[in-house]
Amino acid sequence: MTDVIKMTTLRKEFEDLVAVQGLDLSIPEGEIYGLIGPNGAGKTTTIRMACGLLEPTDGHVTVADVDVHQDPERAQQFIGYLSDFFSVYEDLKVWEYLDFFAHAYKMPEAEIPARIDEVIRQVELEVKRDAMIKGLSRGMKQRLGIARAIIHKPRVLLLDEPASGLDPKARLDLRNLLSSLRDAGTTVLISSHILTELEGFCTSIGLMEKGQMIRSGTIAEISAAESTFRVVRLSWVGEGAANVGAKLQGIPQVSGLMVQGAQAVFKFSGSEEELANILAGLVAAGVRVVSFGEVKQTVEDLYLKLSHNEVM
Repeated sequence: MTDVIKMTTLRKEFEDLVAVQGLDLSIPEGEIYGLIGPNGAGKTTTIRMACGLLEPTDGHVTVADVDVHQDPERAQQFIGYLSDFFSVYEDLKVWEYLDFFAHAYKMPEAEIPARIDEVIRQVELEVKRDAMIKGLSRGMKQRLGIARAIIHKPRVLLLDEPASGLDPKARLDLRNLLSSLRDAGTTVLISSHILTELEGFCTSIGLMEKGQMIRSGTIAEISAAESTFRVVRLSWVGEGAANVGAKLQGIPQVSGLMVQGAQAVFKFSGSEEELANILAGLVAAGVRVVSFGEVKQTVEDLYLKLSHNEVM
């Protein structure tokens, strides 16, 4: 798969502050990549360098194989960008606002009306097409901002804290919209300091702290690399807790066993095949298993563990 965004030894200094330190990052086409970390981690600086708003102190950014800073005008053809705080022209109608930016991106005149209608459908603002922007809700303005960012059909969409200030319904709408854009072929780089916002949504994540990338990859890859064991939850009916506990305690790879009622949680240091053998053994021993499976780590679990150098 082609890497559509590449950052190589990227560094940004502001006088005596190093905001980003030697960042290397490649994002394949069709990904939704979540850049995660606390305020001050370097996420916004990274995205601003990626879209050409900030010149790196050192290193390079390419988008669709075009150097963003050496060939900025050409690079902007491939980039859509929405900052965390963006302004809209409130005295314009929704379609007028998009028309203005379509012309700013030098789209062919004949294609603009159809493209405006298409984008308005994508962001589900059909009923607001002729509405004045000043009457839109925060969530609708956010959708309009994304519509502006994608009006010229960019291959890459860069979003800095796009869910900031949105209510839960608007955040869900935003997630659905970005997923549909990805399905249509857009690669999305999105930042957030609210870790749960990106849970189950991004295809890959990068964990940043103090200007450095701590880990990058899928949640499953990072979790597997950082954990020396799995956490497994078991529930059953009928069998006594003491009997099930005794069966589990006799297994060398099982530790940290906690049994309560008809449920158990334990750490398991063996392979997937060995884990499957435990389940088969319990069933063969007459335990009526209701559920048995690994407890997946959340994005927040991973970040808190890595940022404090904890070992599970």
